[in-house]
Amino acid sequence: MNLDFGTINYLAVILGAVAICILGSFWYSPMIFWNTWQTLKGLKQEDLPSLGKVMTGSILMAIVNSFLLAIIAQWANIDGWAEGLWLGLVVGLVIAATSATNALYEGMKLKLYMITAGFHVISIIIAGIIIGSFS
Repeated sequence: MNLDFGTINYLAVILGAVAICILGSFWYSPMIFWNTWQTLKGLKQEDLPSLGKVMTGSILMAIVNSFLLAIIAQWANIDGWAEGLWLGLVVGLVIAATSATNALYEGMKLKLYMITAGFHVISIIIAGIIIGSFS
Protein backbone atom coordinates (compact mmCIF):
# COMPACT_ATOMS: atom_id res chain seq x y z
CA MET A 1 0.00 0.00 0.00
CA ASN A 2 1.70 3.12 -1.23
CA LEU A 3 0.82 6.65 -0.28
CA ASP A 4 1.52 9.46 -2.69
CA PHE A 5 1.01 12.81 -0.96
CA GLY A 6 1.27 14.46 -4.37
CA THR A 7 -2.02 12.94 -5.47
CA ILE A 8 -4.01 14.10 -2.44
CA ASN A 9 -6.35 16.89 -3.44
CA TYR A 10 -5.49 19.54 -0.86
CA LEU A 11 -8.35 21.78 -1.98
CA ALA A 12 -10.75 18.95 -1.10
CA VAL A 13 -9.00 18.54 2.28
CA ILE A 14 -9.43 22.25 3.06
CA LEU A 15 -13.05 22.29 1.86
CA GLY A 16 -13.75 19.19 3.96
CA ALA A 17 -12.24 20.90 7.00
CA VAL A 18 -14.27 24.06 6.35
CA ALA A 19 -17.44 21.96 6.08
CA ILE A 20 -16.65 20.27 9.41
CA CYS A 21 -16.18 23.69 11.05
CA ILE A 22 -19.38 25.09 9.55
CA LEU A 23 -21.39 22.08 10.70
CA GLY A 24 -19.84 22.39 14.17
CA SER A 25 -20.74 26.07 14.40
CA PHE A 26 -24.40 25.19 13.75
CA TRP A 27 -24.49 21.89 15.65
CA TYR A 28 -23.11 23.44 18.84
CA SER A 29 -25.00 26.71 18.51
CA PRO A 30 -27.66 27.76 21.04
CA MET A 31 -30.36 27.21 18.42
CA ILE A 32 -29.49 23.51 18.06
CA PHE A 33 -27.54 21.54 20.71
CA TRP A 34 -25.47 24.03 22.72
CA ASN A 35 -27.84 24.50 25.65
CA THR A 36 -28.58 20.79 25.96
CA TRP A 37 -24.89 19.89 25.62
CA GLN A 38 -23.82 22.46 28.23
CA THR A 39 -26.52 21.30 30.68
CA LEU A 40 -25.68 17.62 30.21
CA LYS A 41 -21.98 18.38 30.75
CA GLY A 42 -22.87 20.35 33.89
CA LEU A 43 -20.87 23.35 32.74
CA LYS A 44 -21.47 26.96 33.65
CA GLN A 45 -20.40 29.77 31.32
CA GLU A 46 -17.47 30.65 33.60
CA ASP A 47 -16.23 27.02 33.48
CA LEU A 48 -15.75 27.07 29.72
CA PRO A 49 -12.26 27.39 28.21
CA SER A 50 -11.20 30.34 26.08
CA LEU A 51 -13.15 30.46 22.82
CA GLY A 52 -9.96 31.34 20.92
CA LYS A 53 -8.17 28.21 22.12
CA VAL A 54 -11.18 26.02 21.44
CA MET A 55 -11.70 27.40 17.93
CA THR A 56 -8.01 27.14 17.06
CA GLY A 57 -7.93 23.53 18.21
CA SER A 58 -11.19 22.74 16.42
CA ILE A 59 -9.94 24.16 13.13
CA LEU A 60 -6.66 22.28 13.43
CA MET A 61 -8.43 18.99 14.21
CA ALA A 62 -10.87 19.51 11.32
CA ILE A 63 -7.89 19.84 8.96
CA VAL A 64 -6.24 16.74 10.44
CA ASN A 65 -9.47 14.71 10.20
CA SER A 66 -10.08 15.79 6.62
CA PHE A 67 -6.46 15.04 5.65
CA LEU A 68 -6.56 11.58 7.24
CA LEU A 69 -9.86 10.86 5.50
CA ALA A 70 -8.24 11.86 2.20
CA ILE A 71 -5.43 9.38 2.87
CA ILE A 72 -7.95 6.61 3.55
CA ALA A 73 -9.86 7.61 0.39
CA GLN A 74 -6.67 7.29 -1.63
CA TRP A 75 -5.93 3.84 -0.17
CA ALA A 76 -9.51 2.74 -0.87
CA ASN A 77 -9.50 4.17 -4.41
CA ILE A 78 -12.61 6.23 -3.68
CA ASP A 79 -14.13 7.56 -6.88
CA GLY A 80 -16.99 10.01 -6.64
CA TRP A 81 -19.23 11.52 -4.02
CA ALA A 82 -21.28 8.35 -3.39
CA GLU A 83 -18.20 6.31 -2.51
CA GLY A 84 -17.00 9.25 -0.41
CA LEU A 85 -20.32 9.20 1.44
CA TRP A 86 -19.96 5.50 2.24
CA LEU A 87 -16.36 5.98 3.34
CA GLY A 88 -17.43 8.86 5.57
CA LEU A 89 -20.23 6.77 7.04
CA VAL A 90 -17.92 3.84 7.85
CA VAL A 91 -15.18 6.04 9.32
CA GLY A 92 -17.73 8.13 11.22
CA LEU A 93 -19.29 5.01 12.71
CA VAL A 94 -15.84 3.73 13.73
CA ILE A 95 -15.27 7.03 15.55
CA ALA A 96 -18.71 6.81 17.18
CA ALA A 97 -18.21 3.19 18.24
CA THR A 98 -14.78 3.93 19.69
CA SER A 99 -16.18 6.95 21.52
CA ALA A 100 -18.96 4.75 22.93
CA THR A 101 -16.42 2.80 24.95
CA ASN A 102 -15.20 6.01 26.56
CA ALA A 103 -18.79 7.13 27.12
CA LEU A 104 -19.58 3.87 28.92
CA TYR A 105 -16.57 4.14 31.24
CA GLU A 106 -17.32 7.81 31.94
CA GLY A 107 -20.97 7.10 32.68
CA MET A 108 -21.97 9.58 29.99
CA LYS A 109 -25.67 10.11 29.47
CA LEU A 110 -26.97 8.64 26.22
CA LYS A 111 -28.29 12.00 25.01
CA LEU A 112 -24.88 13.63 25.46
CA TYR A 113 -23.19 10.75 23.65
CA MET A 114 -25.68 10.99 20.78
CA ILE A 115 -25.06 14.73 20.37
CA THR A 116 -21.29 14.25 20.26
CA ALA A 117 -21.21 11.06 18.20
CA GLY A 118 -23.87 12.39 15.83
CA PHE A 119 -21.71 15.40 15.07
CA HIS A 120 -18.71 13.21 14.31
CA VAL A 121 -20.62 10.84 12.04
CA ILE A 122 -22.35 13.59 10.06
CA SER A 123 -19.23 15.77 9.77
CA ILE A 124 -17.10 12.88 8.48
CA ILE A 125 -19.83 11.89 6.00
CA ILE A 126 -19.87 15.46 4.65
CA ALA A 127 -16.07 15.56 4.44
CA GLY A 128 -16.15 12.17 2.70
CA ILE A 129 -18.62 13.44 0.12
CA ILE A 130 -16.41 16.45 -0.58
CA ILE A 131 -13.21 14.42 -0.79
CA GLY A 132 -14.90 11.78 -2.95
CA SER A 133 -16.24 14.49 -5.29
CA PHE A 134 -12.70 15.58 -6.03
CA SER A 135 -11.47 12.06 -6.77
